[in-house]
Amino acid sequence: MNFETNEEIDGVRDSLIRVLSDHYTSSHRQALADSGTAYAEQAWKEMTGLGLTGLLVPQDFDGLGRDFTDLLPVFLELGRSLAPVPFMSSCVLGATALRRADNTELQKMLMPSLVAGTLQLSCSHTSASTIPSVSAQWHDGAWRLAGVQQHLPYAATADRLILAARVSGSASEQDGLYILAREAVGVRLRSHRLIDGTPAADVYLDDAEAIALCAPGSVQARTAIEAVAAAGIAAACAEMVGIMEAAFRLTVDYLKTRQQFGRLIGENQALRHRSADMLVALETARSLSIAAALAAGHGGSGTAESRADLHRAKFLVGRNARILCQAAIQLHGGIGMTEEYKVGHYLRRVHVLDHQFGNEAQHLQELAKLT
Repeated sequence: MNFETNEEIDGVRDSLIRVLSDHYTSSHRQALADSGTAYAEQAWKEMTGLGLTGLLVPQDFDGLGRDFTDLLPVFLELGRSLAPVPFMSSCVLGATALRRADNTELQKMLMPSLVAGTLQLSCSHTSASTIPSVSAQWHDGAWRLAGVQQHLPYAATADRLILAARVSGSASEQDGLYILAREAVGVRLRSHRLIDGTPAADVYLDDAEAIALCAPGSVQARTAIEAVAAAGIAAACAEMVGIMEAAFRLTVDYLKTRQQFGRLIGENQALRHRSADMLVALETARSLSIAAALAAGHGGSGTAESRADLHRAKFLVGRNARILCQAAIQLHGGIGMTEEYKVGHYLRRVHVLDHQFGNEAQHLQELAKLT
């Protein structure tokens, strides 16, 4: 599947490449790994200056109001660089959740700040079919949340959290999305890092006051949850394709330069076949990620075909990404296992993305239901 971007998006992509190359290198990665909740703040500030924070925000709220396919080049570069920035959590998942809210006043208050980069959101990475681990209850004139949300990326530095929750004692159709301040009474965080180095936190909620983005159990609430999940699936697929491109190029360059027994190892026919298999996996994943981005434009609640495209893409892109990155490590040999070399970090990031927004079994089950 071929996909072409316009000149404006190509210009933004070129600027993003320069920003990431200047403000996120291997030395930056090591420095961040040694600190607690830090992320690539300077790169994030530069991305804000490029206007990337407003790509999905409607023009009525100072955003650019672009289509989800315009995010593809951004995530390709984020995947290649492995830069830890809260773009997906804040400007994709968070922005999508706010766009789907039926609270106009909340949108007017938060969306311009999101575009300006003065507001950072942390949104839960769940699938539409996942039962929320957080419960909600109407008490004393407000919604109160209780429970634990594990492994919430960038939660420790976010201004507000957006969580999926189920009304206490109700059926699954009473699920909804809720927003609350990170420093609200009843919110406690335990910070840690995921296996790829992404800063995250377990969020413990004890009757923390929150605002429902939509009436819990309403059609709009369910649509909002599906839209956030669809946006997350498409973003994860696009980032994995960027990772695959980088790992493939790194491996091919290595095969062209590494010598063993007086000859280039890339001249070995078996290794050429392995690299050809890697290229097939990459191009397959690329087409699937484009299909997922187009399906995400329908909010995840479009036709059965769109929903199938999302489930199929998440399952197959994740599988192909793991296969390619594992092959890249094997073809590098011992150096591929070292902490200093980038190829191992690509596989770690793929593992994290592959487990967000539903695992393989969940997406296969959803595909079975649709067929």
